[in-house]
Amino acid sequence: MDSSPSFHRRAPDDPSDSPENMVVPDHALPHISFRTPSHGTGTSGASSSTGSMAGENPTTLHPAMHLSTITPPQPVEPHEMMTPDPNARYIHGDQVHQDCIPKENMVFATEEEGYAFYMQYARAAGFGSKKHKNKAMSRVYACSRQGSSEFYKEAEKRKRGKMSKRIGCMASVKLKLRGKEWFYERVELEHNHTLNPDPCEVKHMRSHKNKHPVMMDYVDGLQHSGVSPNATVNVLTELHGDYGHMLMNARDLENRRAANLRKEQVDDVKKLVTFFNECRAQNPKFYSDIDYDSEGVVKNIFWSHASCQANYAEFKDVVTFDTTYRSNFYRMPLGMFVGSNHHLQNVIFGFALVGDETEETFEWVFRTFQRCMEGKDPICILTDQDQAMANAIRRVFLETIHRLCRWHMLNKHTVELNKLYYLHKGLEEKLLTAVNHPLTPLEFENAWKEMVTEHGLQNDPTLRGLYEHRASWIAAYFKGIFCGTMTSTQRSESTNRMVKRYHVDKSTPLHMFARRMYQMLQRRKDDEGLETVYSQDPPDTKTNYHLEHQLGRIYTRAVFKKYQDAYFAATSFRTKKVDTCNFLVYYGREGPTFSWSQHEFKVVCNEEEEKYTCECRGWEHTGLLCPHLIIVLINEQIQKIPSQYVLRRYSRNAHIDLPYDRNDTVQTGPDGSSLSCRNSDLLSEAFSTVQAGRRSTVAYKRAMTVLKELRKQLEEIPADEMPVRGEPATHDEDGHLGTVLKAPPKSKTKGSRTEAGAEQIIGARGPKLCTRSCGNCGLFEGHNAATCTRRQQTFAVGGSSAGKGRGRGRGRGRGRGRGRNEKGKGVMRARRRLLDDVEEEDEDEDEQEKDYEAASETSCESDDSD
Repeated sequence: MDSSPSFHRRAPDDPSDSPENMVVPDHALPHISFRTPSHGTGTSGASSSTGSMAGENPTTLHPAMHLSTITPPQPVEPHEMMTPDPNARYIHGDQVHQDCIPKENMVFATEEEGYAFYMQYARAAGFGSKKHKNKAMSRVYACSRQGSSEFYKEAEKRKRGKMSKRIGCMASVKLKLRGKEWFYERVELEHNHTLNPDPCEVKHMRSHKNKHPVMMDYVDGLQHSGVSPNATVNVLTELHGDYGHMLMNARDLENRRAANLRKEQVDDVKKLVTFFNECRAQNPKFYSDIDYDSEGVVKNIFWSHASCQANYAEFKDVVTFDTTYRSNFYRMPLGMFVGSNHHLQNVIFGFALVGDETEETFEWVFRTFQRCMEGKDPICILTDQDQAMANAIRRVFLETIHRLCRWHMLNKHTVELNKLYYLHKGLEEKLLTAVNHPLTPLEFENAWKEMVTEHGLQNDPTLRGLYEHRASWIAAYFKGIFCGTMTSTQRSESTNRMVKRYHVDKSTPLHMFARRMYQMLQRRKDDEGLETVYSQDPPDTKTNYHLEHQLGRIYTRAVFKKYQDAYFAATSFRTKKVDTCNFLVYYGREGPTFSWSQHEFKVVCNEEEEKYTCECRGWEHTGLLCPHLIIVLINEQIQKIPSQYVLRRYSRNAHIDLPYDRNDTVQTGPDGSSLSCRNSDLLSEAFSTVQAGRRSTVAYKRAMTVLKELRKQLEEIPADEMPVRGEPATHDEDGHLGTVLKAPPKSKTKGSRTEAGAEQIIGARGPKLCTRSCGNCGLFEGHNAATCTRRQQTFAVGGSSAGKGRGRGRGRGRGRGRGRNEKGKGVMRARRRLLDDVEEEDEDEDEQEKDYEAASETSCESDDSD
């Protein structure tokens, strides 16, 4: 006999105290009773079942069953199910004050007052309004739902799933001119639709959205400054007092930003040239150059402000140059000449936007930079391993040492080196030691040969390639060349990251890009000023050593910290005195066992001749005292060091007198007052007035009256003529006066594999080998489960196997259960690159993120090549 339970309705005379025996009024909804099994409790065979008769539904009582009583949700009223009466009329509620209701023959001094009064009534009543008719002697203002929509024809398919709200509402007022005053000739207050007086609903009506020009200018300023949409909403909420009172929503702000972006992209190059002319008028030292073809299409752009050129005059010894992507609307790679100042901060010497990364383009950029800096080349320039860039540097900077970035050289072979590290234990430590520690090229070459011989890697292509370019990136080959504290392009990388994170993005037009770069320069200048003020404090010396006090007075705070670190490292060394002026310095603690790292450094300390040198040549390379020399100076009780061993670029007085003003703009007005001081005082007073004026109705009316009168008076006062240090920028310094410059096409960077605007390719590139089956259909047709055309949508039910593993998308999850194969093993699936632009974006990522991406990209490419 089937032991499965069956159910039937309980008899009315059932003596149990179930909810069904309760007396329920006729008009009330009946309770519904049903039994549900208790969670976690299994069924029992001890339960009894009764036979069923025709028309009956037998039930089985079981201890594991319980009764649940549920009252269904309240349904709609019956009259709500009926078709609305087309003759029904609606009018404002009691929330509208009687003085705010339009009446016939109401008189207004101007048309604007009559319209403002009706708008105030519409906002309080809860409907939108519009200007319906505009005649010479009359105006008609009507409900926004007046008339009918004829935008779409009957057989035409709608482009948006949005219907028109116009249903022929007749509510309106007619404002007519009589003499010199206006009055309401006709007033119709009844609507054929319900009203929405809730402020949270009124604010979404177009006619009641606050689009005052001053407020819109304030919003535009926030958006141009890179303030996020959420932060903009919070600021406006604070200004309006409450979010419900703010007559704009987040979508309005997004639309405003999109409209401004479209407006900014119009005449982009013309606006860029205008900005360059403004900068040149403020300071004639500003330099810019635009390279364009025969049709006037912009190819490359370079510019440098007066402050940039002043920094280069002081810190031109070492320059790094690197390009970054996705920083503007035209995808033009951004190249910046970056150095370090006396506070060891990044300083920018010039900007360049290039159309491509060819040898000819880089040569144009470097020659333009050379002309801008009056032919003064840097001592050393650091770049990545780009052959086109190297060839251009070789032709332009004839006396400059070109050094490749050490980080780029090793990071380029990360995957291959990781495999070697895994197969050969101890190789990584030996390789890094050989790269960093040897003092001379001969020591490095001996250490390298010893390493590859020990591990049998003489013919490894990766190590052979690194060794062949050793003279371009190994530190031992640059010991006698001043490189400051830079051994890589990390300063360029960090500057690129800051630019894209805080200032620009891939939608920024050219003229806004140049303005944002100027703002970044001002921020960097502000950071330098802050560090200059802090460096004026007495030095934080750790000892009573007179040399430390001397350097503390001369060095900036950041450089002095470098000296203290070297002083601490010097305490780990011991000295041997060879003769009066010659010493041997060796590491006094247990360290590496490699022969070249246990070197005894030869130090010369001649106080009479004021000659101090070390075999490591640390001072010649960085301009700072090395730990080996410091420990000898301490032991020999040298109290002062000659001025020739303290570089001016590291001192507090690093800035030199220049024949031009290093400020990019005029900072004061005709009366000598600061423009920033004016803005600060006016803003402070204006905000205080708003806070005081909104406290009461009387204060509000008084403040509005005074402010309107004050604004009229201020607008009648002519503006001051700001002093201009240069000629009005009408001369043709850039050589393109009279040429109509056109916006550049979207650039194709070296990381992209398709032409700009080309159709995207889905799937692996090249001919399909069809060696792997699809995970969905199992066929060998050159596609995978993601691109399978036979894939169907599957809906998982409960805990069935149909939904196994489909509860989440294929993200980069790190949680349990993700990335497992059918057998449950923890094997991460290498996701195939499907779109070309995805790879392009990955190639354009900042160098700080390349460590993470290298392994995954290599695994994806190896899968595609199978």
